[in-house]
Amino acid sequence: MYSRAQQTAAPSSSSPSPGTSWSSSLPHLKSHQAQVSGCSRAPPRGSTTSFSVPASSTLSLLNVTEFSALLTFVSPSNRQTTVALWDLGSGSVSYHQVEETGIFQVLFSITQQDLLSKLMLFGSAATVDAVCHLNNWGRCSIPIHSLQAGLKNRQLDTVEFYLKSKENVLDPSEQPASSTLTESMSGALGDSLKGVQELCPALDLLCSAVRDSHSEAQSRQFSEQLLNITLNFVNTQIRSVLSNAHCTITHKPLYELVCGCSVFTYFILLINLLYRVYRRGPGSAELRDRSGSVPHQTEELHEEIPLVRQSILTNQIPRAQAVLRRRSQPEQRLSALRMEGLRQVFSCLQLRDLQTASTLLTNMVRIFNNCHEHRTVSVTLFCCALGLSELSSCDSAVLWNYLTALHDQRQVVQWIQNSNSDAPGWPELTPELVNNNTACSTYMRESILDLLARRGLFIPEELAVLEQLLWRLAQGGGVMAPSPPVPQYRSPLGLDLHSLFITFCLEHGLQYLLYSYLEHYRLTPRNCPLLSNQSLCVSHPWFEMLVKIQEITRDLSDPGLIFQAGLTSAQVLLPGSQASLSSLLLEGHSLLVLAAIMFAPGGIDQVLVQSEKSSRSERSLDPQLLKMALAPHPKLKAALFPAGPRGNSLPSDVSVYHLLQSLHPLDPSKLFGWQTANTLNSTETSELPHFSSPHLVNRFALVENLDFLYYLRHGRPSFAYATFLVQQMSSCSDVRLLQQVWQQVYRLALQLFNVPSVGSASVCFCELLGICSLKLRVDIRAMNIILQHWNQQNTDSSPAQHLHTLAEPGAAEELIGLMEAAVADGLEQKGVSRSSYEAALEWALPVQFCQIHNLTLSSVYPTHCASDGQFIHFLLFVQLHNFPPQQVRSLATQFGPALQAHLSLAFQDIQVYSQRSTGPEEQIGSLTNEEAPGNSAHPRELFQVLLRSQEEVVPPRYLLQEALVQHCPTLAVLAACHQGVELLSCLCVWVLTSVDDATVEEATTHLDEAPQHHDWTLHDLSIIWRTLLSRGHIRPLLRSFELFQRDCPLVLVLRMFELCCDYRNFSEAKAKLLDFQRTLIAVSPSCRHFKRDSPKKSHSLIFNISLIKPLLLHCLKNISTTFLSITFLDEEFQAAVDALQARGRYTQARQVALLAGLPVHRLLLSQLLQEVNSQKAKRQWKRLETRVTFWKRCHDQLTADCTDPESASQFFLSQAETRTTDRSEDQTELLDVQEHCLLLGLASHWLSQLSPTPVSTLESLEKKLWVSRVRQHILMVAMEKESVFNLPPPTVTSEMNTYEALMKEFSFSNISGLNTVTCLSLDGLPGPSEDQEELNVDPVLSSEERRVLALLIGQLLDEGGIHEASRACRYFCLYHPDVWVVLRCRGLASGELSPEPQEDASEAASVKGIKTTSFSSLSSFIMFPLPEDEVAICLQRLVDQCRHGGNYCKQVLSLYQLSKELQCSFSQICSEEPRSILEKLLLSDQPERFRKAQALIKAQGLSADTVSELISSAVVQALLASTQELQPGKITTHTRQVYRPSEGRDTLMQLIKLCEDPNLVGVKLLENLNTVPLRDLSCIVELLIVTHDCFSLTCNMEGIVRVLQAARHLSHTYLAPGEHYSLLVRLLTGIGRYNEMTYIFDLLHQNHRFEMLLRKKMDTDRGQSSSLKTALLDYLKRCLPADSEKHNMVALCFSMRREIGENHEMAARTQLKIIESQDWVVTPDLKSLLVKVLGLLKDAAESYSKDSCVRQATRCVRTAKLVALQLHFLNQGSNLRLINLRPADLLNAVIALPRCYQVFVVSEAYSYSPDWAEILYQKVILNGDFVYLEELKRHRPLTSSLFEDIFKKLDGTPSKVTANVKRLLTHCDDVYSRYRLAYQQNLYDVTKAMLQDAKTSSYLNDRLAS
Repeated sequence: MYSRAQQTAAPSSSSPSPGTSWSSSLPHLKSHQAQVSGCSRAPPRGSTTSFSVPASSTLSLLNVTEFSALLTFVSPSNRQTTVALWDLGSGSVSYHQVEETGIFQVLFSITQQDLLSKLMLFGSAATVDAVCHLNNWGRCSIPIHSLQAGLKNRQLDTVEFYLKSKENVLDPSEQPASSTLTESMSGALGDSLKGVQELCPALDLLCSAVRDSHSEAQSRQFSEQLLNITLNFVNTQIRSVLSNAHCTITHKPLYELVCGCSVFTYFILLINLLYRVYRRGPGSAELRDRSGSVPHQTEELHEEIPLVRQSILTNQIPRAQAVLRRRSQPEQRLSALRMEGLRQVFSCLQLRDLQTASTLLTNMVRIFNNCHEHRTVSVTLFCCALGLSELSSCDSAVLWNYLTALHDQRQVVQWIQNSNSDAPGWPELTPELVNNNTACSTYMRESILDLLARRGLFIPEELAVLEQLLWRLAQGGGVMAPSPPVPQYRSPLGLDLHSLFITFCLEHGLQYLLYSYLEHYRLTPRNCPLLSNQSLCVSHPWFEMLVKIQEITRDLSDPGLIFQAGLTSAQVLLPGSQASLSSLLLEGHSLLVLAAIMFAPGGIDQVLVQSEKSSRSERSLDPQLLKMALAPHPKLKAALFPAGPRGNSLPSDVSVYHLLQSLHPLDPSKLFGWQTANTLNSTETSELPHFSSPHLVNRFALVENLDFLYYLRHGRPSFAYATFLVQQMSSCSDVRLLQQVWQQVYRLALQLFNVPSVGSASVCFCELLGICSLKLRVDIRAMNIILQHWNQQNTDSSPAQHLHTLAEPGAAEELIGLMEAAVADGLEQKGVSRSSYEAALEWALPVQFCQIHNLTLSSVYPTHCASDGQFIHFLLFVQLHNFPPQQVRSLATQFGPALQAHLSLAFQDIQVYSQRSTGPEEQIGSLTNEEAPGNSAHPRELFQVLLRSQEEVVPPRYLLQEALVQHCPTLAVLAACHQGVELLSCLCVWVLTSVDDATVEEATTHLDEAPQHHDWTLHDLSIIWRTLLSRGHIRPLLRSFELFQRDCPLVLVLRMFELCCDYRNFSEAKAKLLDFQRTLIAVSPSCRHFKRDSPKKSHSLIFNISLIKPLLLHCLKNISTTFLSITFLDEEFQAAVDALQARGRYTQARQVALLAGLPVHRLLLSQLLQEVNSQKAKRQWKRLETRVTFWKRCHDQLTADCTDPESASQFFLSQAETRTTDRSEDQTELLDVQEHCLLLGLASHWLSQLSPTPVSTLESLEKKLWVSRVRQHILMVAMEKESVFNLPPPTVTSEMNTYEALMKEFSFSNISGLNTVTCLSLDGLPGPSEDQEELNVDPVLSSEERRVLALLIGQLLDEGGIHEASRACRYFCLYHPDVWVVLRCRGLASGELSPEPQEDASEAASVKGIKTTSFSSLSSFIMFPLPEDEVAICLQRLVDQCRHGGNYCKQVLSLYQLSKELQCSFSQICSEEPRSILEKLLLSDQPERFRKAQALIKAQGLSADTVSELISSAVVQALLASTQELQPGKITTHTRQVYRPSEGRDTLMQLIKLCEDPNLVGVKLLENLNTVPLRDLSCIVELLIVTHDCFSLTCNMEGIVRVLQAARHLSHTYLAPGEHYSLLVRLLTGIGRYNEMTYIFDLLHQNHRFEMLLRKKMDTDRGQSSSLKTALLDYLKRCLPADSEKHNMVALCFSMRREIGENHEMAARTQLKIIESQDWVVTPDLKSLLVKVLGLLKDAAESYSKDSCVRQATRCVRTAKLVALQLHFLNQGSNLRLINLRPADLLNAVIALPRCYQVFVVSEAYSYSPDWAEILYQKVILNGDFVYLEELKRHRPLTSSLFEDIFKKLDGTPSKVTANVKRLLTHCDDVYSRYRLAYQQNLYDVTKAMLQDAKTSSYLNDRLAS
């Protein structure tokens, strides 16, 4: 070997001798030959190999073994050393060259990893670390068995070193960088992913070591340290990955990073779980089992709770897996465990446990989809970290696959939209990429392909199939687009899209579509070679004709195109023809040939010339053949073929046009002008004539307007629709026209029902008109089915004609029978089972036919299902077709007993939903008349609501109403999906249904109606906004705007709120606020534009900004508003308002000001001034009613707008100072004065609202008012003196009533600032000796006016205006004696004045004897004054002296008496609160305290709320005090109470009635129930009783219901469980509503305390005894019918005679019903039953009579008489039936009765009025029973009318009864009637006798003479 190595270096060296060993040449070495071993791998004869070493190297060492040989070569100075290892077995040589200096050891057949592993095993981690440091090795991978050894020996340094070597698995800095992302993804799995996978067993080993070591007490410290090391390692790995997301993306595939993060996250969850378990305490080790698995509570779960379910609920699935693994259960696998979890979810849903099911699903998603979740989260994080610029560098296939797998539709659409643009950020998108990497659902894939088709991109899969391509083109914009959709398309055969589409239309026979396609793209044989393909023309002749005809429109000046088209048309339209002139001649179409020749180029001469040259052309024409064809036309033949030779003779001057001169229809001077051979043409036109030439149409055309029915008959609906619009709708738009048109179309379609084109056209026409065509389609199909059935039956008559006769109104019933027979026969022929699902599809048509024609639904198929037992098909069919419930129940009876029982149970609680099909007539009618809402019940399911909404006129409005009623936001979203819906309403409703009820109630308090019936406005939205923000509900607002107003700037404000309030992210919130500011600044120019133009252009702008400003002012108190300028908004809004005001648009300006929150009072004042000026110019202004109404409206507007009081007062004052008319007439001046008074009152009212009140200004205005009132009175008196008719009475005229009401409302007496105490004192009041001269006052009023003023002041005193009268006297220095008297009364009562000394005792005595008459309401307090009370005597004297104001004096006297009775001063009474005065009065023991209290309430004007509060508190205190007194062992202090329960119920009612509204007392008592402790149950019971009395006084049902609910809760919760049965009885009888409180009966019965109700002493005055008695009886009958003991107890206790009578009567009538149901056979049993009935009726009548029930007793007596009469006849052996007779049998029955009294018995029993004329005719006339007549006369008189009725029946009677007739006449007391009746019956002997009788002759002669 060495020799060969050296041969190249030293060729001259000699070879060793054969006898020496090959190793003897090694220098300085002794060698010997080893013995040959049997295990040597060297060949027996030796082996050779070759390798190269440096030339200067020499062999220095050789070591040979049985397996290998090691050689060492050194170079001079040891600069390069080579070590070679020769493997003798394989023959391979490996060597290593060392060029550095130092000590080295070369190891062959071992890797660096193996070396370090062995060092780790047999050494230490420090040794391994040192070796790696010396060799500059990185943290290389350590084998897992090293880790196992380290864990076994508790070597934490080994574990740390191992984890350090693995810490760069996902570190991008440690991985080789690749140029692109594609290169890094070249392998299926990269090194990083492999490293992570190799790391999983190590992490599992670490977790197992933690669990194993923690079980031993001495190893717990090691376990915790190992746990911390592992957790830190995993956290470090995830942190390094996520912190280096950018560089990680560029170096590693996304999939590797996601999977790596998923693995680490799983181990974090597992380690945290171990950490929580081992941190429980030292005793946690006891939870471990012997196998060392993780302890968990799932091992000790209750038997009823499944292990899997509990583990999922507690997020402890790994522990459950450990337990299941020990038990060898199949659920230990995740897939099986997931299925078990889903089964648990389904079980929870069946039990309606939604919370548990939701928790299970949430935890399962978190655990089972762990890998997918973390993959999604990680990838999303990385994509968010990447910018748009970096997405372009990503692999487009991977990115597209990821986005479509996540169904990220927004990103996908953005990518597609940016694919064809130059905008950077997205990779290139190709069809192949979409075709191969789309991983989404079918729906999203279709949406993506549609979007790509609109952009001209189609995937290869669809380009390969024409049908799919056409479908995609239809979805993306249509085949006939403005430009070719796929311009570069080529099929595998090389055809373009035009050629393929033409071939497609030819194969499917789409002539019209092909014609439109060619016309759209202007395709001709010149630009589309396929159109000239002869094979297509041969196979489809119509195709050639289509192409030729279309070519005519391309060039109208070329007649040759018409010639070609004519020949082609002849070939297609004439069977057997060819496209040549010769063939047409041969077939006999000579005229057609001549017409075609006229359009040939060059005319007939050119055709003949060509025929001579070539006889094969289509234009060629055999002259001989033409001559033969022209034989019937000799002149034409001679012109075309002259006799002389054609070539030698001169050209003939006679042509065919000369021959046509005599034919006026073909005058050549007017026709054939385009032919050059026509020399006779006199017209200048050279255009080829056609049917649409205007000059021809105007002169010769017969114009006929074709209506729409014509086009429908020819199957052309679009032309029919256009004709209808032009002819009908242009002149009339009435909806009734549509009804007429529908009837015409319907009649036409039914007449031609067997013509498919007519039916299809009619349906299409109806749909174009917006009319439902369902009825038409159903009827046409039904009649065709019947026709088909008849044709198959081979009927002799024409079936179609017979059906035409049936297609008339009213024939639906006959048609449905024929249709059922046709459908049944068709199913039988097809062999379909009659109850199968396929049969149901066929039977749907008859049912639909019945529904449309309002017939009973066809029940053939449900009957078959019932007969065959197919209940599922039965239910499906009746549900799909909405069968009526009654019909379904009747059909269900045809099932077997078992199925019938099941179906009856299923139909018990069924919810019937009737989906009414709307016919065309109803649909058209709904255009004018809105239908009322249908069923008021609200459906409870979503689909029912959606179906119900389709029946409504406005479906979105119904959905919004249901959303509010059912609190379902989804319905608001569905409502927004309708076209034309107002999104504002949807937004408001969605917000209200997404928050709690309290918030909804607060946000809708301003509504006057229910929220579901309200029309939502911007104002409502602003209130909802403020309410939700004040409550902190920001997210519902934000979600609502994101749903419905995504582009609104308010979304930025809401996001700012969310960031501030929920996330405390103020930096992001500031950014949102800045964006919002920029948005406002951007829209500010539109504000200015809005000011210059119409305000309607910026409605949305007003909407946005008008909401922003109140929001900022109201809600942004704690958030900086430096980024938004409110001043800028105010200026802009004010400018807009000013601009609108300048144009006179006050309404729009007012809206803008209100929305912007600007003051509107200036705007309103300006508008009112303008209205004043316009009103004064009208004639109506001269009426007081007009002026009063106008000023009242001005005041209301100013009040509604919260106008500044000073501005409003100045407005009215300025108008008061303006006089509009002169004083030429008293009536006109009176009108001005009255208006002046009203304006002064309005001005004073507004001035009184200022603070402080301007008293001096008000006094000056009041003084002016008095002057005007005096003038008004003088004018009225003057007008009345002139004529009493000039001044109508004030109480009659309505305008005066309105005026007086306003004057009282705005009177100065209502101003509190003027009603001071000074006005009530005598200081400063002018006395009798003071006049104007003494006071040096200018005379404002004349003497006459002062007299009138005194008169008016007297009237004012009578009305109680004391302050105002005192001020008037002071204003004008007027002495008024009555004012002095009134003020002196008040001063005496208050003690400010002393009483005058009495003149003598007689005067005092006389004063004491004075009795006062009726006063005001306070006069009831007046007591007779005591002799020693001088003040009362003086007050009484002043009352007598006062002429005006006496009522006030009497009131002062009454209050004075009240103060004496209450032992307090008059001043105290006046200064105290009215409530305390009332309470003192009620606490007194006066017998008439309630009457006085009522008077005090009215006098003081106490509100009902104050009185109710006093009464309720008094009642509660009294009841609590009485309850405490009854409790033993309690010491109570007796205090005076307003109400004392011992005084009885009347006192309580008087106390309650003090309140004007007793409902308020009841409400207060209910509120005070919570203050009563539960130990005082008797007090609570009494409070409920009193509360019920309060509500019962006013019949407040809502309050009564609340009391009953509280009573029920109290009874079931406290009284019954606590065995307080006496309180239960008290509660029942106190409230007295027994029907609503039957549960107390149940409680007493269940606890065997029912007899306590019978021991209770009832209050008979209130009628409770009878009502309780009735309630008990009803309860016993209904609930305890068999409890005879309780029935007897109640009967004995209450003596219920009426009820007993009812029972007897009911029993008797039951027996009569039994007799009626049986045949009438006289038997002993019948007699015994009647005797029993008679006894029952007697007992019933007796019981009724005892209870004074006269009517019921009489009824029983009459029936008893009838039964006794029946027994009488039965005992006599008669079978006559008198009981249970029908009205029709009564007459025969009473005629059969022998006695008259018996008739009366029967008539009374049946309330029947007998026909006495008929009865007497039968009894007396025919039978001669005059005894019967005498008996009747004793009961009732015989009137002349009765005789007349009897004699009317005598026609046709036998002559033998004449004697009876004459005898009957003797009983008629009326002489004249007797004579007249006898004369009518020809009884002349009777008449003669009457005329001769002295008693009657005179009377009759007088009557007859008159």
